[in-house]
Amino acid sequence: MTKQPDHARLREFWNRRYVAFTLSESGCLGAGEGLNDRIYACKLQALRRAIAALELPRDTPWSVLDAGCGQGHFARFYRAEYPASSYVGLDISERAITHLQRTILDAEFQVADLCEWDDARGRRFDIVQSFEVLHLILDDHAMLRALANLARCLVPRGALLVTAALPDQTMQRSGYLRYRSRAFWDNAIASLGLRLVAQQPMYYWLPAGGPANKYLRYALTRVGPGALYAIDRTALRLGLPRPASADVDSRMRLLTLQRA
Repeated sequence: MTKQPDHARLREFWNRRYVAFTLSESGCLGAGEGLNDRIYACKLQALRRAIAALELPRDTPWSVLDAGCGQGHFARFYRAEYPASSYVGLDISERAITHLQRTILDAEFQVADLCEWDDARGRRFDIVQSFEVLHLILDDHAMLRALANLARCLVPRGALLVTAALPDQTMQRSGYLRYRSRAFWDNAIASLGLRLVAQQPMYYWLPAGGPANKYLRYALTRVGPGALYAIDRTALRLGLPRPASADVDSRMRLLTLQRA
């Protein structure tokens, strides 16, 4: 049987997954609404720090391309916290884009394959971001094409914000997730004429729902997502070493890339 191309697989996967447009559908499978809400809060914290480091002002117009915008979580963030910015969201799911065009009227959304998208108006963007999307592309060549295409969309001094877990060895734990190694990312960044300006961890172990020890995990999960989130933030802020058993999703980092 002919292998299904990545873009077709992803389009089918997300069109099928979106039903009620809850956080559980776009977030971590099985985590539930409360924990996914806290996971998204971690992403926003990392994004705020990255924007602050870039010294982008709140009251001056600048532009954002959100590659893999899902249900518009970041569109709402930019409208609330950076109302002078202009925002374009891309997603491979026609179902998601139709929903966003009906529910968020002050932003622009387009159906797009990240490997191929080209803005019809020739725009380039101050920030191009892609949160927890590129590891969904299983084919390494397709992932590199997507990364190159996103880099092409930057203004000369713009920043590409992408997430990566950076394990020592490339890992493919399932039929829809592939975590590329640090060496793979180093080579990709250099080949595109980019440089790594900053990297920051986004979680301690929150996406895994807590520690691996089943007794401690049971005790902590009973106190609820809010308490888990507070412990996760404290551990990350204190720089506590992660246990060797930490899930790869918990090792996700936000990378800030700019032209070398």
